[in-house]
Amino acid sequence: MGETLMRRRLVEDFGLDVVELSPVAHGADLAAQVWKASTATNTYAVKWSGAGSNTGHQVAAYLADIGLGGVPELIRTVEGGLWTFHGKKKRLTVTPWIDGVRAADTGLTIEQWAQYGVLLRRVHDSEPPHRLRDALPKHSLIDARVPAIAEKLQARLTTQAPEDELEEELVAVWKQYDDTITNLLTARPPEPTGPRVVCHADPHLGNVLVDNQLHLIDWDDVILAPREQDLMFMLGGMGDVGPTTSTETDAFLTGYGPHPIDHEAVHYYRHVRAYEDVITWSDQVITGPDNAEALDIVKGILEHGLAHLAVSAGQ
Repeated sequence: MGETLMRRRLVEDFGLDVVELSPVAHGADLAAQVWKASTATNTYAVKWSGAGSNTGHQVAAYLADIGLGGVPELIRTVEGGLWTFHGKKKRLTVTPWIDGVRAADTGLTIEQWAQYGVLLRRVHDSEPPHRLRDALPKHSLIDARVPAIAEKLQARLTTQAPEDELEEELVAVWKQYDDTITNLLTARPPEPTGPRVVCHADPHLGNVLVDNQLHLIDWDDVILAPREQDLMFMLGGMGDVGPTTSTETDAFLTGYGPHPIDHEAVHYYRHVRAYEDVITWSDQVITGPDNAEALDIVKGILEHGLAHLAVSAGQ
């Protein structure tokens, strides 16, 4: 959506007379646009995306409305809704602008890791209305799209000549880690059957902003799942967007509080996420943007990240 049309949508849909509008580049969702919008009195984060489900925004609004600090409120539309739809059913949502730093860029202090544990525990312990809880997806919507991408990708990498040096290197990486990738494609562990709670589903540090407190953003992919869906991100394999030392992990878990971790569930969600990441980032090496960066991410996932942990844990 272009700037002129975005300004008009913000006026018509949200009653926001924007005086300054600028795009924001952060985020891995290639189907989304994020803007910083300023009126005469306030500044907002505007997102136009087709990712996830509507229920994720409903959960975020519920958590903010009950006063759960660290979850940004959703600005209501002129009709009182949480979003409007435009262009192939993409949602337009608005939240207050958080003038903080990305935790993925700066990391968290030990105290902040403990605070993040407290925040995520409050999310998991929340009790949304039954109608909302029952409407939540129980599996990642991304996961449902990946098999078709994987099939197309496998055919290209094994039967066609590489079109450039990056694709040639990707072919070599897939050959080097053939056993690992085959495991991800064919040997998914049994799905856990434990109690399900509201899970953010993507709570790595790329979705945490820090000012005078921590803010967990990007609620597109909320699902109803065992807590290990989210805790998996804090237990290794996430590089700089997760804890990098045992002290950081311990601080998070101390803040989170008592919970007997189901390591089989961690194995399952680690395997699922590694599968999604290897396939989607490999596809981005070919289709762009940021092709070289995507290739580095694929290498990291396979060499020492989630894929390495997911497969080694099952051996």
